Amino acid sequence: MEAQIKLGRVFGVEIGPRFSWLIIAPLIMLSLSRYFHAANLDWGRGNIWALAIVTAALFFAAVIAHELSHAVVARSRGLPVSSITLYALGGVARFEGEAGDAKTEFWMAVVGPITSVVIGLIFLGLTWALGWEPLRIPQAPVGAMFWWLGYINK
Repeated sequence: MEAQIKLGRVFGVEIGPRFSWLIIAPLIMLSLSRYFHAANLDWGRGNIWALAIVTAALFFAAVIAHELSHAVVARSRGLPVSSITLYALGGVARFEGEAGDAKTEFWMAVVGPITSVVIGLIFLGLTWALGWEPLRIPQAPVGAMFWWLGYINK
């Protein structure tokens, strides 16, 4: 299924969501606002919602990076990629043809999860650099955002 909304092109690959993405995005923001409120009652409603919106945007950017990694590997192996369609909680890179060999198929499959783990480790590293103590949810807004993004991507 193709995207119903066109966001643009990255590395020559058209990216866009289905309408379901427009339903799940506010639900993720609502869930994040509740999570951040529970993490620290003193942040204030405006701060919580701003943090939820930024965190949701970074989450969807991570989903796009995951799908783009599949596309980049496919293109580097000579397989054209026409588009990436975002769904409620993920996406699909649309290839024009089949991988020519098992090695290409393998790398196309594993690069997305590897990308997600790297993104998760980067965010957890940023959280740690801000003074995070493992096994505790950070109490500072940016730390809590980085921690959630690290946890969700690992």
